[in-house]
Amino acid sequence: MGTNIRALLLSQMGTFTPAEQKVAQALLDRYPSLGLGPIAGVAKQAGVSDPTVLRFVVRVGFPNYASFQQALHEEIDEAMNSPLARMDTFHSAPIENASPLPVFQRLSQALNTMILGLDMKAFDGAVSLLSELEARIFCAGGRYTSPLASMFSYTLTYMRPNVRYIEPDLRIASVALADMGANDVLVMFDFRRYQEGSVQFAEAAHRQGVRILLITDEWISPIGKLSEIVLSVKGRPFAMLETQVPALALCEALLISVTNRLPDTIKQRMELIEYLCAEGRPKTSDYSC
Repeated sequence: MGTNIRALLLSQMGTFTPAEQKVAQALLDRYPSLGLGPIAGVAKQAGVSDPTVLRFVVRVGFPNYASFQQALHEEIDEAMNSPLARMDTFHSAPIENASPLPVFQRLSQALNTMILGLDMKAFDGAVSLLSELEARIFCAGGRYTSPLASMFSYTLTYMRPNVRYIEPDLRIASVALADMGANDVLVMFDFRRYQEGSVQFAEAAHRQGVRILLITDEWISPIGKLSEIVLSVKGRPFAMLETQVPALALCEALLISVTNRLPDTIKQRMELIEYLCAEGRPKTSDYSC
């Protein structure tokens, strides 16, 4: 199947019967581990009968429960491969003069997969958190995701006050923890292979009453257990790299949605920033804000 199972379940949730929704929600709540167990375990977790689970699996496109589990195993195999292992899988020799069109097509597929699997209720909740002007917003990521956190915080700073980017350095992050408190928001970016330092930082922030908005992959970072809102994206791997296009698109959508929710406030802030920038600009310089 082209779409991963989690995205498939989320995209079809509105079409399921009440019993099917119970099965889908149970699988999503403990994804992917619950689906790797016996069918009786899924039925017990969902509060339905074994035949209901089997009918559900057939309903979403699998001939039987074994093929459903095989698809889950294939997703896990793909997810757990290290970047170097993926390099060995995809390329054994250099490729010269390769057309970029297949790359763009695959990026488009990854973006469509993210859209299909997007939890719209969680997305709206994330926009609401980011629109709380009285809350302080902290943005952080690990080694792989810190550029996303930096870009997100940089743009959000122009839109609203009290936004801060936290460097992926535990010593610096520990200082930031001293400024966090109840009702603040930590936007955490964490993709596999999940960094222990990021998880520990999120745990410390959570103990201080900080609300966490997690942006993660489909496998869900351990930080998800601490998060008020979880937004997950899917990005197929490209040899040693995983595309950040779906995650970047999600960030852009969040920022645009905040702008749509607070148009007057954001316009006034941007006008003030432009004015202050012009006032402080050297008279004989081409410097531009």
